[in-house]
Amino acid sequence: MGSLSLENLMRRPEAGAFLGMVFVAIFFTIFGGVLFLSPQGIASWLNVAANLGIIAVPVGFLMIAGELDISIGAMVPAASMTIAIVSGYYGLPMIVGIAATLGFGVLVGLINGMIVVRTNVPSLIVTMGTLFAIAGLVLFLSIILTNSTSVSMPNIEPWAKAVFGSFIFGTYQVLVIWWLVLSVAYFWFLHVSPWGNWVFALGGDKDSARNAGTPRTG
Repeated sequence: MGSLSLENLMRRPEAGAFLGMVFVAIFFTIFGGVLFLSPQGIASWLNVAANLGIIAVPVGFLMIAGELDISIGAMVPAASMTIAIVSGYYGLPMIVGIAATLGFGVLVGLINGMIVVRTNVPSLIVTMGTLFAIAGLVLFLSIILTNSTSVSMPNIEPWAKAVFGSFIFGTYQVLVIWWLVLSVAYFWFLHVSPWGNWVFALGGDKDSARNAGTPRTG
């Protein structure tokens, strides 16, 4: 039972984040009143946390691997505009818009990765350039394709609204479930699968990565 002591638990890398969450919860519970922990109060911050958490978890993967992707700041609006143009403006099925959006994200990620790996330029610099490039590209294409910088989606298919935009118990966004499912998948990949050790080994130390048997370039 010694391995489960409080001292050993406090040495875990997750301990700092967990304690920070506890302190923030206690602070707002004391100064925000009982409404903070009411179902409506929890929904007010949990729904926002889910939207941010879906993005933050994979970005955290990059940070563990010793990299950083700040182009995410342009990818979020770019993804919204992509699906809005494909399915909102041109009226194509929602599944086509989702596929186009995911494909665009994969393409940008591949370009970022290839540049970082092949040139050894820090990912911060590469993704900073990508951020401005994507922002300009989205603005340019939205004007060329729709003659506007704002595109609405008046007819959202019912299945898409149920899967991505519905509410649980009328209060909690279904994105909370997506966030939890994705977090479990990321946890399995990082801590259970054999590839998780590669992510840790790549944390800026190429020699450690080589010793761990991680395939790498450069």
